[in-house]
Amino acid sequence: MNLVALLLVMHPIGLAAEKAAEAIDVADRKQLFIDTLFIESSETITLRVHPSDKTNERTLVSDRPWEDATLNWFNVLEDSGKYRMWYECYDVEGWPTTDDTSFCYAESTDGIAWSKPPLGLFSYHESTDNNILFRQIGDGAARSRVHGAGVFLDPSAPPDARYKAVSQGIFSELDPPHRVAGMQSPDGFHWARVPRPICDVFADSQYSGFWDDAIGQYVLFGRVAGRGRSIGRSASASFDRFEPLSLVFQTDEQDVPDTDLYNPAALKYAYADRVYLMFPSMYNHVADTLDIHIAVSRDGIHWSWPERGRPFIALGAAGSFDSGSLYMGQGLLRVGDEIWQYYSGSPLKHNEAELDALAIPENKRVFSRAVNRLDGFVSAEAGEMEGRFVTPLLIFTGRSLHLNVKTSPGGDVRVGILDSEGQTIDGHGTQDCEAITGDHVDIPVAWKNASDLAKFAVQPVKLEFLMKDANLFAFQFRP
Repeated sequence: MNLVALLLVMHPIGLAAEKAAEAIDVADRKQLFIDTLFIESSETITLRVHPSDKTNERTLVSDRPWEDATLNWFNVLEDSGKYRMWYECYDVEGWPTTDDTSFCYAESTDGIAWSKPPLGLFSYHESTDNNILFRQIGDGAARSRVHGAGVFLDPSAPPDARYKAVSQGIFSELDPPHRVAGMQSPDGFHWARVPRPICDVFADSQYSGFWDDAIGQYVLFGRVAGRGRSIGRSASASFDRFEPLSLVFQTDEQDVPDTDLYNPAALKYAYADRVYLMFPSMYNHVADTLDIHIAVSRDGIHWSWPERGRPFIALGAAGSFDSGSLYMGQGLLRVGDEIWQYYSGSPLKHNEAELDALAIPENKRVFSRAVNRLDGFVSAEAGEMEGRFVTPLLIFTGRSLHLNVKTSPGGDVRVGILDSEGQTIDGHGTQDCEAITGDHVDIPVAWKNASDLAKFAVQPVKLEFLMKDANLFAFQFRP
């Protein structure tokens, strides 16, 4: 027996400390089953993607002269009780030039009906009665349109830079001139371009940016070269300068042949711990179509498919407004116990999106809404045969355990608590747990004689789940 092992035998407190060091500290933060992080061992359990429910609403359509070619990339967020949208559109008369893009604004009080308020900020055909923020931005050699803008709120910034955006920009004194540009605004209406490129790369799709409070840095995602079109990432303590993007995600041999990734639509999920989501459009070169998939990460660097090949938002039926190509809008909204996202759809396939086809009314790109339950992107699923899984060691704080769960009428979920050696803690086994049935975004777990878990807090434990005809989305210990 080596010295370390001997000391652990002689001093059990040392063993407990070692176990605690191995444990995942979940504290009282919500944890999602987006990958296998919380599945140490399992039997007949599958990770299942839950595609978003399309409403088929025409949330935003081309109905203004400056939109008469097409709508394009867009963003949504909630701020001070209002839902806000920034989007790009093109007009026929400007297409295709460096002055063909209007950067526009829309807003909503309910996320369903959106208005395009007259802002009085830009003169289009000698009238400021429009919702255009600008057509070009910047000074001198830095003045150009924006394309593929990703807008976000920056909680770390002073008031005059609270809103930020990352996009394609044109800097005429540079060779090549196309680079990643930055913008800042105090209110989302009045924008100023960062004078120099914030990153010396370029891709013809939407960029994603956000402040990551987990690392105290800004993060930039965009398209890079890999296995065809792929996704890269860069992080910086300063918004005005990022190193070139490093490859973090791409398709591989397990994916459908001749597919790659068009845009990231990446974000840090605000309603759970350690969750980063990406909603790239997967481009099928043979079919010439794009549908939307979901990728997941715990740190924004290492990404995986929770269920390979299953679209998160699928193409619509032939003849529908979203039957040819889909792109996810940047951002999401929480509305009650639901997550709302918005995507753009067109019946035109990728290579059909030329002006003569876009100008036909029934071909115009439409923004639409899609809905998931809160935290309901991916679940641990058991079918008709009872499934079981055990978590790794966890350290928690709190007194009760809550689940986000959905069962079929004949299904149920039971939870047991195990000690650091994997032995059932008396009175808290799955046999002692009151079965959970039905559909619950937040339901406490109860044991027959003792549901207060305070005495187990701050010591390593495992959770054992027995499930039948059930989907488990999240767990959380509560004070």
